[in-house]
Amino acid sequence: MNELPDTAANGLPIAAVERETGIPKDLLRMWERRYGFPQPLRDSAGDRLYSQHDLSRLRLIRRLLDLGFRPGKLMKFSDEQLQQLASEHTPQRQESDVCQGLVAALKSHDAQATREYLRHRMLELGLRRFTCDFLPEANQLVGESWMRGLLQVAEEHLYSEAVSRVMRETLAGIPSGVMTPRVMLTTPPGELHLLGLLMVEALLRLEGCETIAFGAQMPLMDIAFAADKHQVDVVVLSFSAAYEGNPAAVIEVLSGQLSPAVALWVGGGGCRNLRQMPPRVQHLQQLTQLEDMVLQWRQRRVAE
Repeated sequence: MNELPDTAANGLPIAAVERETGIPKDLLRMWERRYGFPQPLRDSAGDRLYSQHDLSRLRLIRRLLDLGFRPGKLMKFSDEQLQQLASEHTPQRQESDVCQGLVAALKSHDAQATREYLRHRMLELGLRRFTCDFLPEANQLVGESWMRGLLQVAEEHLYSEAVSRVMRETLAGIPSGVMTPRVMLTTPPGELHLLGLLMVEALLRLEGCETIAFGAQMPLMDIAFAADKHQVDVVVLSFSAAYEGNPAAVIEVLSGQLSPAVALWVGGGGCRNLRQMPPRVQHLQQLTQLEDMVLQWRQRRVAE
């Protein structure tokens, strides 16, 4: 790592890079050690400073991670090869009827207008269709528009924040469910993404389930402790495509720590390559499966 010359232009601190790319600081440091990229400069206080080139390359790597590529492969490629890979794996997507106007709302650079657009779609479609039809399509559209340069990273951030806010506003207006299963929702250490959990929580609420959201990056021992103290029936764990850890190892450890009476449901892009699950673990591959999973859980409980 190089020391920043006094005459050099100021770079971005690691917290800003984390915010701009969605890549956790710990992961940036690990890539630096393991792959030799990024190689930030140091300021006079010894803090890391990242260049605009670093930021642009990291944004592209993050998007390719979301598409399912692994960092060890991506770090070997030049900027041109990364861009070509992104272009080859990013289809030319047109706005569907359900997402009509979304990109225009984001490009207006009006946060209030973007939230109002999303609220209107929520009211028009209802929570179930907004979650199962609109959001999966919108998430892909925004990601692919960013990849093709139609949206900037700030507009992508605006989308994520606006969707999360509208979802939370909507969930706050739904009375807490009183039916079983009682469900705890969280992510493992190193997993910052919460939108998938919000989508699952919305559908669980519509099924009348009592849900307890614990946010992101919860240590596994704490998950097991909280599941016991809150007497939950199911723990939902989410792994995004950008998750750098080993989901199978996390699942195996946590399933061994949970009480035998507690089921573990896992999902997200990071689980796409999972093949075999330990007992009591179910893989939520599509949101549309959730209603059947809840129904089957209730039927088994009645039969016991």
